[in-house]
Amino acid sequence: MNRILSSPWFVVAAAAIILAVNMGIRQTTGIMLPEISLDLNLPRAELSFGFAVQNLLWGAVAPFAGLLAERYGLFRVMSVGALLYAAGMILAALAENGWMFFAGNALLIGVGVGATTYPLALAAVGKRFAEHNRTFALGIASAGGSLGQFLYAFALGQIDAEYNWSEIFLIFASSIILIMLFSRALLPPKNQNSSAASTDVPTNSAVASSGVNWRDILAAFKVRDYQLLNLGFFVCGFHIAFLSVHMSGIVAYCGLPASVASESIALIGLANVAGVILAGWAGDRWHKPWLLSLIYWLRACLIMLLLLMPADETLFYLFSVIMGVLWLSTVPLTSGIVARIFGPKNLASLFGFVMFSHQIGAFFGSWWGGLIFDATGSYDLALIISAALGLFAAFIHLPITPARLQQYQPAN
Repeated sequence: MNRILSSPWFVVAAAAIILAVNMGIRQTTGIMLPEISLDLNLPRAELSFGFAVQNLLWGAVAPFAGLLAERYGLFRVMSVGALLYAAGMILAALAENGWMFFAGNALLIGVGVGATTYPLALAAVGKRFAEHNRTFALGIASAGGSLGQFLYAFALGQIDAEYNWSEIFLIFASSIILIMLFSRALLPPKNQNSSAASTDVPTNSAVASSGVNWRDILAAFKVRDYQLLNLGFFVCGFHIAFLSVHMSGIVAYCGLPASVASESIALIGLANVAGVILAGWAGDRWHKPWLLSLIYWLRACLIMLLLLMPADETLFYLFSVIMGVLWLSTVPLTSGIVARIFGPKNLASLFGFVMFSHQIGAFFGSWWGGLIFDATGSYDLALIISAALGLFAAFIHLPITPARLQQYQPAN
């Protein structure tokens, strides 16, 4: 048993479970937006803004949670984050007005998600694996978020007829205890002074020090490839938030049953379990930035198909399966590149800032989707903007060539 608990792959499993809860709840609550809007008598644009603030806040919290975890311990930070996450779900469920719902859904959940999300969980995984198989391990751990999206969306579809949205919020909140239970498993063994991967720190990196400080972070932002990764992840966040928050609105706009939205979100999550593992496997074999270019280009093409093809259930399900393969496949590739440039030691904070860029994009994806619909009565313009951003992201990863990544040599 001790051998199992100390295995790096048990850390992968624990990280996957944490991300399943973290992202499963977060990606599913947006499906209930129309019901929440009717019950609280709030316009869709106002609720969209709340989800946008939630996205922005958890992105802003993520890098600082990474810094705190590197200093005070991962378990402490994740435990506090899980408590805030649960408190936000409960407060939102009990809300009787827009301000109360905003305080729970946008503020408390935003902070809670940010303190229990990808940068922290993946940093624990990255430190336990060497360069040759790190991206694959990151992909398997990332698959937890996708599996959680499928499971929670599927559960929502099963219980939505029996429970209202506030009761579902409370049911989902009870599962957050799993984050606290498994976060302890992310800690390194007591007799482990350094992991096998901890020596993979670039000699020319400003982050090869005993701990992250603001000088290190400012130096990282001067690295051109790190800047490009931040821009690309902005687009990823825009896509994810726009589709997860507004899928129900797009489905309703097309005159299809509400069940198509929850089933589509579930299909995206299920397909992405295979997608992120495949991306992790491919990232250990081929050039990661160009794989990201391919993913963003395929997303742009797929979004345009959704805009141009006649909308029916078959189209949404086909869209969801293909988009699902691409959905969070950017996470192991992007985090793997950050680890390749700066080493895995400070991955929690440095990838946390990339995640902040992701969530700035998510802020605009959530908010603008509602604004554009209210202003035009259609999601067409929002889909066009999403496709254009996908092409932009595909282009900006091309300059990160194999020769450029070779300059970041691991220390011996």
